[in-house]
Amino acid sequence: MGTERLLDAFQRGINKLSLFSEILAEIAACVLAVVVITGVTLTYVFKSRDVFSVEVSEYLLVFICFASIAYILRENRHVVVDAVLVFLSPKARLKMKLVASFLTLGFCSILTWKAADVTLLNYQRGFRSASLVTMPLWIPYLVIALGAFGVVLQSIVQIRELTGRMKRLSESSEGEEVHEGGLIGHDRS
Repeated sequence: MGTERLLDAFQRGINKLSLFSEILAEIAACVLAVVVITGVTLTYVFKSRDVFSVEVSEYLLVFICFASIAYILRENRHVVVDAVLVFLSPKARLKMKLVASFLTLGFCSILTWKAADVTLLNYQRGFRSASLVTMPLWIPYLVIALGAFGVVLQSIVQIRELTGRMKRLSESSEGEEVHEGGLIGHDRS
């Protein structure tokens, strides 16, 4: 029972971390809107050269993408091609989701590892962007590594949830299917 409570606490912590990173991504999206509007206003209204908004926008886009990706996985809001899935049984769909979760876990584990290597290399050598902003390049690479690591953690949570659903499905009685929120009966009378 102690292990189950520990895993539940781990899952709650990962979900809170995903939500926190999503909030940061939303704030960054608001900052991005201000940067773009300022850049357009300076360029087209005041005929002034804006040298910073494009590069700052690029870094903000990387941050928004990788800071929000774990939350998107948590909420199942990612792109899903379900042309084949709709024809499968509930148990087969859960198995396919489980396979996809393991593939996501593997891919993002490798991405985390390689992004961490590149981050460390850029930090040790002091590489900076070749522009007027001269941003240390380890910062955007760190964002990529942390975002991918967030997906690794969220994939572990998702695998745990899916295996629990598969267990409930195999234990459920005939005529019921396990849906994302629980059991749904086929009888619609």
